[in-house]
Amino acid sequence: MAIREIRKFPDPILRRKCRVVRRIDDDIRKLATDMVETLIDAEGVGLAANQVGILKRVIALHLPEEDPYWLVNPQIIKSEGNREVDEGCLSLPGYVGIVNRSISITARALDQNGSKWRVTAEELLAQALEHEIDHLNGIMFMDHLLEHERLREVGEEPEPGETHLHDVNYNIQAHHHDADPNPDLLIAKARLSEVTPEHSISELAYDLQDRLRTDHEDH
Repeated sequence: MAIREIRKFPDPILRRKCRVVRRIDDDIRKLATDMVETLIDAEGVGLAANQVGILKRVIALHLPEEDPYWLVNPQIIKSEGNREVDEGCLSLPGYVGIVNRSISITARALDQNGSKWRVTAEELLAQALEHEIDHLNGIMFMDHLLEHERLREVGEEPEPGETHLHDVNYNIQAHHHDADPNPDLLIAKARLSEVTPEHSISELAYDLQDRLRTDHEDH
């Protein structure tokens, strides 16, 4: 087993849909066991394969006081009710937000033996399954923010009308071709403080990339 890098927003792979696993072979088992070890190391509850850079429909779960396990091709086949919960993500560490989740869900998958797995879940397991299956479909928890809610730093209480998420500056190396020894360094800002239900994270990320290309062409 090995600990893999957890991809962080705005890595574009987090917005890509994962592919159905046709056969649980040694490669899938290696990926899944690495995901479990990575999840334990990160002290998280759930992890999806695209969060470690692999577009396969595999998730790992580790609920408090339970043994970790992994599932292949999980699906939610029924959901009931609606509740508001505080939620965060290993791919956007340090921030949480209030989102809508189901009161209970029924899900199915294949377990690590390739057997059919089915569960009706509530509370944290239901939330974790919804969160990780969203990841497999390129959806992040910020897309479910309640109206007028914004992301905020962990430990900070929400205050109506106040922005709690700071903008993030990061560097991007722009290579003109594969063998380019001197890539341009672009300093970019992700305006996370502007994220609302009307302006999704994905739209913000794409706008950012378009803006970077335009800036580069101007120079």
